[in-house]
Amino acid sequence: MFQGFYDLASNMITQNRNLNVISNNMANVSTPGYKSDKIVESTFRDEMIYRYDKAGKTPVGVVSRVNTAAERVTNYSEGGLKPTERSLDFGLSGAGFFAIQTNNGVVYSRNGSFNLDNQGYLTLPGIGRVMGTNGLIRVTTDDIAVDTQGNVTGKENGEYFGRIRIVDFADYDQLTKITGGVFRAEGQPVNAGGDTQVVQNYVESSNVSMVNEMTSMMSGQRTLQSSAQLLRMYDRLIEKIDRVGSM
Repeated sequence: MFQGFYDLASNMITQNRNLNVISNNMANVSTPGYKSDKIVESTFRDEMIYRYDKAGKTPVGVVSRVNTAAERVTNYSEGGLKPTERSLDFGLSGAGFFAIQTNNGVVYSRNGSFNLDNQGYLTLPGIGRVMGTNGLIRVTTDDIAVDTQGNVTGKENGEYFGRIRIVDFADYDQLTKITGGVFRAEGQPVNAGGDTQVVQNYVESSNVSMVNEMTSMMSGQRTLQSSAQLLRMYDRLIEKIDRVGSM
């Protein structure tokens, strides 16, 4: 009977973590380039089930007891490109990430909603400066043109400012999400393939499906409520047993 407390409590903890991930996905539904996450559940403490009859003790199968959150998995599928008519917005068509220089090293993102800082560097607000193939990209005007290969030039005089660096990874398991749609990598990236293109005046939409997230949230909430109700039933039952035992 007491095993039920562990089973139900572990399930409630897992569902709380699951709901936190779902809530974070929903909060970032409008974040350009955001990639949704999902909790993968697992179990441990497998126990053999036996049948007892005239023939004696016969194994009939295995039951897994305690439920737990095994890992957090990111969905890296592309979101659609959304027009913005803003010259400092860039979307990526194909695999790859923008490389962003921060005070704590280089991070990677598909969020191409850039700005210019007070020194004229192309930046991802709140994160860092956009890296080019030959260093940081500094411009003298916000009226720029960017081709599909990421070459940045001034619209008026054609002045060349650099080429936006687009990188990719052979194994996305080495990426760790640190905030929003920004990732840190354990290994070194490689240059993105030739099929990847930079699209100016567009940003990549989040790949979060509000319908799927709402469905998952309602399912998780029902599971959490059911576990809580069963825990209260266990508590009342044990209280009654204790009363009988004390008589």
